[in-house]
Amino acid sequence: MHTAPRPQWSPPQPIQQNAPPMVFAPPRAMKPIPASKFGAIATTAGGSRPQFTPPRGAGYFAFPPNSPASVIPLISSEDLPAKREEEAERQRQKALDDAWAARRVRDEAARKARLEAEAAEALKGEIDWVRSGGILRDAEGNRDYARTKAIREELRLSALEAVLVERWQKYEARWADLAGKAGRDRDKPRDVQFQDVPWPVSPEGQSVTLADLTVDHVEEFLLAGLKVRGCTVTKKERVRTSLLRWHPDKMTAVLARIVETDLETVRHGIHAVVLCLHQLNSKVETV
Repeated sequence: MHTAPRPQWSPPQPIQQNAPPMVFAPPRAMKPIPASKFGAIATTAGGSRPQFTPPRGAGYFAFPPNSPASVIPLISSEDLPAKREEEAERQRQKALDDAWAARRVRDEAARKARLEAEAAEALKGEIDWVRSGGILRDAEGNRDYARTKAIREELRLSALEAVLVERWQKYEARWADLAGKAGRDRDKPRDVQFQDVPWPVSPEGQSVTLADLTVDHVEEFLLAGLKVRGCTVTKKERVRTSLLRWHPDKMTAVLARIVETDLETVRHGIHAVVLCLHQLNSKVETV
């Protein structure tokens, strides 16, 4: 079997004392390096070992000339009081500016509030004048029929809303009174009549009959109040709440307090109201 010849070892050559230094390349490939750019190569006092002297300001983290990082300002102890006084003055001016800005905000808010109050007072005067039968006039003194008509319409709507709100409040108050009677003193004799039940209708007269318990009357009574400005109750919520209130199981306690002469009539009335509410519920579900 043929084997490759083993390399022969030879001792290292001694370093010549006067040989030129090698920097990144053999001596033949080196080019003269300007000492002003990369420093000069000098020798020690004995001349036995080369030494590299870098240029002033150069190094591994050297920055280009005139760069912000290369200039580090130094504050002497004599300048510290002046710097502190300058910072204090800057903080004082900032506090004054902030206070002035806050004052401007307060003044603007006060001005707006004053203007709104003046406008509200002027509108109140116009409403009172139109309510008494007067006609408004514009800035030139001419009769302003358009604005007068708008205020009359606003007065009509306000009056209608007041009636609807008052009607619903009375309805809820009657229910609270009826619930109180049905919830206590069950051993007392029956004392609730047909007219004492808060039926969800508003007939022309004071009394209510079974003929008045129709879908149209119930719908007008329950849903008309939802047109009042500011009301957030929906039709579905109003109808579902009424269904829970008029459920036959909930009306058992009420029937226990109805006088014997009106008991059968009240039963028919509750049944009629529940049927109307179911029809209304189907109607509002499809909207």
